[in-house]
Amino acid sequence: MKKFLFFFILLWFGKYLFAQNSDYASIISFSYFQNRGYEVLRRICDEAGGRLAGTVANEKALKILQEEGEKDNIQISLEKFIFPGWFRSNDSVVLLFPFVKQLRSVGLGFNPTTQVLESEVVFANYGFLDDYANIDASGKIVLVSQERPKNREELLRYEAIEIASQKGAIAILFMNDKPGGLVLAGVGNFLGNPNLIPAFSITNEDGQMLKRLLSDGKVPRVRIKSNSFCTTVESANAVLTIPGKSKKKIVVGAHFDSWDISQGAVDNGVGIAVLYEIARNLSRFKEYEYTIELVWFNAEELGLWGSKRYVEKHKDEVALAINLDMPGDPTGFNIMGFNFLDSIVNAVVNQLDGYWLKGGVVSQPWTNSDHMYFMFEGIPVITPLGWMDESMYHHYHDFGDTFDKVNKKYISNASAVLSYLIYTLAKSKIIFPRLSKEEIAKILKEKGLETRLRKQKEWKFD
Repeated sequence: MKKFLFFFILLWFGKYLFAQNSDYASIISFSYFQNRGYEVLRRICDEAGGRLAGTVANEKALKILQEEGEKDNIQISLEKFIFPGWFRSNDSVVLLFPFVKQLRSVGLGFNPTTQVLESEVVFANYGFLDDYANIDASGKIVLVSQERPKNREELLRYEAIEIASQKGAIAILFMNDKPGGLVLAGVGNFLGNPNLIPAFSITNEDGQMLKRLLSDGKVPRVRIKSNSFCTTVESANAVLTIPGKSKKKIVVGAHFDSWDISQGAVDNGVGIAVLYEIARNLSRFKEYEYTIELVWFNAEELGLWGSKRYVEKHKDEVALAINLDMPGDPTGFNIMGFNFLDSIVNAVVNQLDGYWLKGGVVSQPWTNSDHMYFMFEGIPVITPLGWMDESMYHHYHDFGDTFDKVNKKYISNASAVLSYLIYTLAKSKIIFPRLSKEEIAKILKEKGLETRLRKQKEWKFD
């Protein structure tokens, strides 16, 4: 029955897509004449700064988004939710011996408040349990490398923190694998629990220095201070609804929050801007079959809380979800294991031949972004493929993710291509099948995601 349904969908969709529609030319050209999304992002970056969910800066950024929306007659509402939040305070990692130096560091999300901690450093390689075989970590500060080990599965930071705590360490330092004085902001766990011990990301260069001192028998001594704290907080998703004949929704999302140490211009300011342009573009038209709901999800960086709460509340309303996480210059689409979408999306790719979407359509699900909980519910998911300049991704989760890195043309290209796709799908009468829990589990296993999800305590299919 499903195979017959898919065949009918593709036959009907092909006839619809290749019909002449004067709206298409308007959709493609719209963002090239006035790229308002770029200007909105500029205001958010320069007037609010980093947008860690639950903070005053995040609230200010939401107000800017709404203010700009009013200028374009876009009524963006806020849907509030509660989640386990975290606030950064005056944290530091200071080398005390053999000389005094404040190391460039960033505390990981969900670090608890602790008293000042001071101890010797020990190096535990990648942080696996067997890396402690000849190390006494009790009462020490552990240094581990974040390089991907050869012929071994990557150890998540959450796991490394748990192992170090079991071995009696009082804190852990993650040495960034990328040189250039960079740190890597992130959470210490995915569940919103206080980290078992304070955890910090430090630069590759400082980590290498600590390793050299240890190999020379000059055991470095470090002082740790963490004034950050965990608390339950309220945040909000920003939502724009474009009504259709059906109450069933095509949800298009981009996470709104960012890490506080940068402006979050690329991650995910670009997604914010593209979604804003889609809102301006598609709100001009009426008579959609599906309702289109555009959502700027909050608290993604702290554990996908905005999209998780949205799915908990609205999952029965959603027919299809599209996630824009750091979209660049579009090169194709990922149908995330929902292979019945292949011919549908390929038809759109073929129509957009002028964009040279050389990536075509791939089907490789991935995790840890706002599409994940939609996917877990069997809701079909699409994410765009895109090219980014090296300067855009080089400063990922670090200070240099700033507005000057944003490529305005990429926003125009992405908003045009995605608006075309969304318009076509929302105007269609396609019934998007929802996969069963068993079918989703099979896809995730086949694509090699089961182990990672279990390690994150996010496997929902037993």
